Amino acid sequence: MFARLIDRLALYQFHQKRSQENHFSLKTLPYSAIKETNVSISSFREVEDYRVGKLTFQSVIPSSILCNDFVKGEVWLQKIEDMPNVIFVHGWRMESYDRVKNIFHERIKNELLWNMYYIPLPYHMERKPSESLYSGEYMISANINRTVLATQQAIADIRAVIQWIKSNQKGPIIVIGVSLGGWITNLLATMEENIDYISSIFYTNSLAHAVWHTIPGRYIKADLVKHGVTFQDLQTYWDVTNPSCFSPVVNKNNIFLLSAKYDQYVDFDDATDLWKSWGYPKRMVMNCGHSGIVLKRKQIADETIRFLTERLK
Repeated sequence: MFARLIDRLALYQFHQKRSQENHFSLKTLPYSAIKETNVSISSFREVEDYRVGKLTFQSVIPSSILCNDFVKGEVWLQKIEDMPNVIFVHGWRMESYDRVKNIFHERIKNELLWNMYYIPLPYHMERKPSESLYSGEYMISANINRTVLATQQAIADIRAVIQWIKSNQKGPIIVIGVSLGGWITNLLATMEENIDYISSIFYTNSLAHAVWHTIPGRYIKADLVKHGVTFQDLQTYWDVTNPSCFSPVVNKNNIFLLSAKYDQYVDFDDATDLWKSWGYPKRMVMNCGHSGIVLKRKQIADETIRFLTERLK
C-alpha cells in the first residue's frame, strides 16, 4: 500500500538523530505540589486583525532543568471579542510549530478569526536542553519517571493557559493535538472541565504500546530491554499516562478523533482502543499513513473545522 510505503520512507530518516546515551532510570522523583503561575502575554505586534504576542510563564511542575521550566509560546488574539480560543499541541520531535500551522493557521486566520495559542511541550524547541541531541529527546525516553513527569508537566502547562483564557477571554476553548499532541490532548480531556471541544489527530493511546510495538520507539525499547524492563513492566509504570484508562470530562459529542488507517508511527488498533473505551465519540478514519499530517493536511483541516463549526453554531 502506497500510504505505508510513504510512512516507511519517512521512518528511514526518523532515527538519523537518536539518543547516543542510555536514558534508563527508575529513580523515584520528588513531585512538587502544583502551584499557581502567572501567565504573561507581551511584545504585541499587529498582523491584519490580530495582535500577535509572546506567551510566557514558569511551569507549574518543575523539572530542575531551567530552560525546560520556562514556557515561551505564541498567541494570536483577535480584536473581536467572544471569538473561540484554539490551543494547538504539537507532535514529538517537532522543532517548530510549522507542521501544525501548515494545517490550520491560515485557514483560521483568514476565514474563522479565532484566537490561537501555540504552546511548546516539555523538552521541545526552546525548552530543549543544550546537551539534548534533538527536540523532545528528554520527553519520551527510557527514563521512565522523567517521561511521566514530563507528561504531567505538559498537561499542567496547558491547563495554566486554559485558566488564563478563562480569566481573560470570553469564547469557548478548543484544544487540537497532532500525533503526540493528540495523546496529550486526550489526557487533558479526562481532567480539564474548562475545555469545550477537542480534536485529536493521529494520536497514540498507550505510550507503552507505542514504544514497544512501533518503529519510532525502537531505540527506547532497546534501552529498556537492556535494563531488564518487560512490556508488562512498562505498561504498569505508564498506565497513568493512558487516556483509555479514564473517562473524558469533555462532552462526548464535542470530541473528534482522527486516525490514519495505514499509520506506521501509531498503531491503528491502539488508537481504536481509546475510541471504544470512550464510548465511540465522533471519529474519522483516513485512508493514509502518519504522513497524512503533511500530505492530507487540507482534508484534516476541512474535517476538523467542519466538526467544530457545526457544534459552535
